[in-house]
Amino acid sequence: MSSSTSLLVSKANDLFVEIFESAVEPFGLRSKDFIVLTAIDSMGPQSQQQLARTHGIDRTTMVSVVDGLERLGLVQRARNPDDRRKYAIGLTSEGQALLRHKLTPTMLNAMDAFLAPLTPDERELFNKLLWRLVYERPPAKSSGAGAS
Repeated sequence: MSSSTSLLVSKANDLFVEIFESAVEPFGLRSKDFIVLTAIDSMGPQSQQQLARTHGIDRTTMVSVVDGLERLGLVQRARNPDDRRKYAIGLTSEGQALLRHKLTPTMLNAMDAFLAPLTPDERELFNKLLWRLVYERPPAKSSGAGAS
């Protein structure tokens, strides 16, 4: 069961990423771009380091993502008033409009495509199970290397 479960989780992830990437590609974006835009929209302006840490994106990759979004006019860097050495990344009005009026509906359609084989009840159960797997984990034991 374990190896088939890991294979299915991996294949489901690959399928979702493929659908996700196809959905944002017409906008000249990648999935990480969408993740960053939605994070800034929901949590407000943040530093690149905060964005990288919160979303598990490598810091070097985050620089590239933010640079690309800035070139597209979707985000802007502003000096942090509390620490002038740092910048906060915020959405521009163009970024906010694109996210709310085009990207979010597009992503909802992509999610529907991914979940198409499931009934509404199965979708609800799937979401509950994913929530438990991601957010209701027991604290990790620090028993050294090789813990399973």
